[in-house]
Amino acid sequence: MEQQQIAVKVLRQTGAGYYTEITAIEAPASAIAGSLVQIKVTIKNKYSSVISIMVAGALEYGVSPRPAISFPNYWANVEAGASHSFNGSFNMPSHSVTIYAFSYYYYYYGFDSSWHTDDERTKNVSLSELQTQFQSLSASYAKV
Repeated sequence: MEQQQIAVKVLRQTGAGYYTEITAIEAPASAIAGSLVQIKVTIKNKYSSVISIMVAGALEYGVSPRPAISFPNYWANVEAGASHSFNGSFNMPSHSVTIYAFSYYYYYYGFDSSWHTDDERTKNVSLSELQTQFQSLSASYAKV
């Protein structure tokens, strides 16, 4: 699914999660610089009927603009009370990062036809020491 420009309206501050709730961000605690980091963001529909839910994400580590996290399938129709997981990835920079995940909702019978920002959550990923990783691999290999 190719990402495209989407109209998004910010009706209020993020973080409250009226219609959606980011229940989890799964990511490794640390990663080696240059490695592809896989993440999973799980979002729950808190509304009383089906709504469309979209995920977006960015990395914070002191650069501007914040690099985006790639979510190949970034939206889904989600039943009332159900959760949906979105898989994404990013290339680990040479710095520790904070993952910012955002949820948006779209209600087909609402007053407009825009995605609305609803919830946000963060998770930290530390930069692994390359030397430590190689020592661990060498020790594991020697036991085989």
